[in-house]
Amino acid sequence: MKIERDTGPEGFPVPVGAPPGFTPHAYRRSFVTPFPADRVWAWLNDPATFTEGQVWPFRVEFVDGGFEPGVLNVHHGPLLNVAGAIGEVRNPRPGGVGYRDLKYFYGSYAISPRLVRPTRLQFWAEETASAGTLVTLQLDSLVWRPFVRLWDISQGIFWARFPAWMKKELSA
Repeated sequence: MKIERDTGPEGFPVPVGAPPGFTPHAYRRSFVTPFPADRVWAWLNDPATFTEGQVWPFRVEFVDGGFEPGVLNVHHGPLLNVAGAIGEVRNPRPGGVGYRDLKYFYGSYAISPRLVRPTRLQFWAEETASAGTLVTLQLDSLVWRPFVRLWDISQGIFWARFPAWMKKELSA
C-alpha cells in the first residue's frame, strides 16, 4: 500500500490525510479586541508572549529566532509535545490582513499520539471599521473519531482565556 505524501515543515515528507480511525478537525475562534492591528500583531509575534508566563511544567521554545519563516518551535509539557516550524508570515498593511502559520511536524501530539495530533496553528489579524482588530485563530488537528467532541470542548475552554489575556497584556 502506497501512502500519499506532501512536503511539511523544513521540506520533510508528511502523510496526506488522516490515519485510520482519525478525522481532520479545525478549531476556529474569532474575537474583536479594541486595540489597533499593529499593536495586536506586535504582541502576537513577540516570542515573549508565548515563552514568558508559561505555567510550569509547560514550556515554549524557539530555535534561533522568533516568528520568521523556518524558525523551529516546540511547546511541551506533560501529555504535550507539539514541535514545528514557522511557515508563512504576512504583516498587516493598512486595510489588509496579517497572517501567520506554524506547521507542526509529524509525531506532534496532545494528550497522546493515539488521541490528538496537531498539524497547524494559524493566526489572522485585521483592522475593523470600529477602531479595533478582528483576531482569528485556527488549530488544525487529526483527532481520534470518538474523541472529537471532547477535543472541541477542551479547545473552547483553553482558547476562551486568549482574548482576556491579550486585553490585559495590551492594556498594561
